Amino acid sequence: MPGTVVLEFYNKNHFSHVQLVHDTVMGGRSDGAVNMVTEPAGLRFFGNLSLANNGGFASAEFRLTNALPAQHFSSIKLHVAADGRTYQLRLKTPYLPRGVAYVANFKSDIGQQHYYFQPDAFSGRYRGREVTQLPKLNFADVTQLSVMLADEKNGPFSIILYSLGLSTTQAI
Repeated sequence: MPGTVVLEFYNKNHFSHVQLVHDTVMGGRSDGAVNMVTEPAGLRFFGNLSLANNGGFASAEFRLTNALPAQHFSSIKLHVAADGRTYQLRLKTPYLPRGVAYVANFKSDIGQQHYYFQPDAFSGRYRGREVTQLPKLNFADVTQLSVMLADEKNGPFSIILYSLGLSTTQAI
């Protein structure tokens, strides 16, 4: 479809680097990993969220291989298969202070689903706190994205990340 860019999480032509960042950087005990899945192809992000030692988050960060086209993207469609927990889609651009991200929460349903986001669904966050007076989010400026679990519930988690689509129209 014209005006649409689809990024597949398993495709190294789309994402050059995957990094796991968990609360262990601050003494927490959460853990997680990623592995490839097939039929359909994706990356499974899974592990165990622990609130011990003031912990409570696990994330998988993806760096885009190439810059997005300089278009006015008005919506994002995230295709995942999840476990019913509440996750965050986090976007970073070069115009944000270090550690700050544009964040939108989504309550996952069990099984494969599509979740839709417009720019106004995102707010600036730094370590769970709101950050204001940031540049207006332009999806074309995104260089890194992540999926984070920080729902304050101990226990196992699993989300399969298939694709993220950006569209110049309101719905993909």
